[in-house]
Amino acid sequence: MTPRHIKISMRSLSLLASATIAVAAIFLFSAFTQSPATTATRTSAETAIDHVILISVDGLRPEAMLRPLVDQHPAMKQLTQGAWTAQARCDPDISVTLPNHIDMITARLVAGENGHGWVDNVDPPSRTMGGTLHLKPRHYISSVFDVAHDEGLQTALVVGKWKFVLFEQSYGEDAGGPDDVAPNYGKDKIDCFVCSPNSMDQVQQLTAFIQGASDRQKKTFTFLHLALPDFVGHASGWDLSDGSAYRQALLDIDASLGFILSKINNSPTLKDRVAIVLTADHGGGVPLISHRDPEAPVNFTIPFLVWTGVHQTQVDLYAINATTRHCPAANERFTANQLPPIRNSDASNTCLMLLGLPAIPGSTVNARQDLQMTSAPQK
Repeated sequence: MTPRHIKISMRSLSLLASATIAVAAIFLFSAFTQSPATTATRTSAETAIDHVILISVDGLRPEAMLRPLVDQHPAMKQLTQGAWTAQARCDPDISVTLPNHIDMITARLVAGENGHGWVDNVDPPSRTMGGTLHLKPRHYISSVFDVAHDEGLQTALVVGKWKFVLFEQSYGEDAGGPDDVAPNYGKDKIDCFVCSPNSMDQVQQLTAFIQGASDRQKKTFTFLHLALPDFVGHASGWDLSDGSAYRQALLDIDASLGFILSKINNSPTLKDRVAIVLTADHGGGVPLISHRDPEAPVNFTIPFLVWTGVHQTQVDLYAINATTRHCPAANERFTANQLPPIRNSDASNTCLMLLGLPAIPGSTVNARQDLQMTSAPQK
């Protein structure tokens, strides 16, 4: 991968100055924006969580977090000690990467009157040629970065595929809405955008960003996209047998997740103050080296977990959300005439709730921020 564009804001320059990681084949951008409809004042509730990392493991089959495989994945095993499920679902109509990540950051599904409408899964055209999320619905689509940045948090998007430049184009100062939540932090909603195919490079950049912000007593929201399982799945299949390339990719991803957990747990300013929400855009295996069939269970079934530290009690997300979410049968994308399943699109409003922030304006998934994360009632 070779650099295609470099754009660093003055705000992110101070964040990146402390990082000592080599950045070959990594792209740093500033970006992103806020819904013009937002008019609330800054009244975030006090919370013990100062930093939330939303992690998407591209093409992650949930079996990686179930026994016997999870016993070989110590980081994943630690993450499943919180609230989680191996029976979450991707978008009900499409099981490919970019549309599902748009689901995650906007808390909207693809289809419907309030859907984001983006179905392409390739590198987007330029902004001037229509490469923004706002073109198809003909109105501004707010994101999790809008809310976090306009509330004064520092933000980063660390990804493994260039197609995620769509978010830079959609929420940069040229396409995004103003910050209507005083004080005005402007349109540059993502302070640091890193694109690298190497997962260890990614997590080193991510943790340096979070630690640097913490040292300056700033809160953060960061989004990490780990692409390796999807790369390997498309090359040789989503084979879960011993010694397969996909199994090796899972080990590599677990090592990257372990690096993040080590940095958190060994930092006096981060320990017990970081939450992780982890999910996936899709599984894979139907067809063999793809995941395009949205009705195949191995494609639409994904994990969803919320980790807030080492002192959690493991709980089933569906069991503590029985009044708002329904677990479909293993072969069902959803159950007709029932409550919705837990989806990857629940993630962003969950992250904002952990930070004591309001839901994304215009969002339709978890817009009430009613996804319980512990067995105790949420405030």
